[in-house]
Amino acid sequence: MAPIARLSDVGLAYGSGEARVRILENCSLTLERGEFVALLGPSGVGKSTLLRVLMGLHPPSSGEVFVDIPDAPGRRRMALVFQDARLLPWRRVGANVAFGLEGLRLSRAEILARSRAALELVGLGAQARRWPHQLSGGQRQRVGLARALAVEPELLLMDEPFGALDAITRADLQDELARLRAATGKTVLFVTHDIDEAVYLADRIVLLAGSPARVMGEFAAEPAPRRRGDPHAALLSATIRARLEGAADIVDFEI
Repeated sequence: MAPIARLSDVGLAYGSGEARVRILENCSLTLERGEFVALLGPSGVGKSTLLRVLMGLHPPSSGEVFVDIPDAPGRRRMALVFQDARLLPWRRVGANVAFGLEGLRLSRAEILARSRAALELVGLGAQARRWPHQLSGGQRQRVGLARALAVEPELLLMDEPFGALDAITRADLQDELARLRAATGKTVLFVTHDIDEAVYLADRIVLLAGSPARVMGEFAAEPAPRRRGDPHAALLSATIRARLEGAADIVDFEI
């Protein structure tokens, strides 16, 4: 079966002449269907930019982007979960989840049913009538995840979705994401600068580093389900740390 997405020797640069700034260079990445891949690298290296190249928001300066997701009625090919939930403060929780469904030519009854189902999936079925300001940070992120799941994407893209949360809430949502991924079988590309988070969640970890950024290695994790504190996970985290500490231009990395 063909991969769901592939980037081949992708480069991205802005400007021209002496003002030209290269962000990405010769980046290659393949996503198999049903796979959870973590894109790991230091803050500011270009992980989010690579995500947006995959989405088609930034056309690459070089290389090719291939996405094998056919259009289908009533759903979106891809959905993005941001670092902050980006909820609309004038819409209740249920209406925020429904926002992504608007424009898909669904009936009002279908929109309501799918919004409710997505909220139930993330454990917030009872919160549909609340306002965003009445929720905790972790709950708001769950709403953002529900909004993405409601559109039934083939590929779920997550841009450091837990980076702004406290450690306890972050661990809880990591567990929740692992559960949801097992339940839905979605293909996930998860951007993070947290090594332990990548090792805990992902089937495969792709390292992005350098300036301009390049893919500098890949690591396969233990099969799911995974346990925190597992010696294999600890060894893999240590191996990745050593690899990154030995790379040039690695700064501001969470180790």
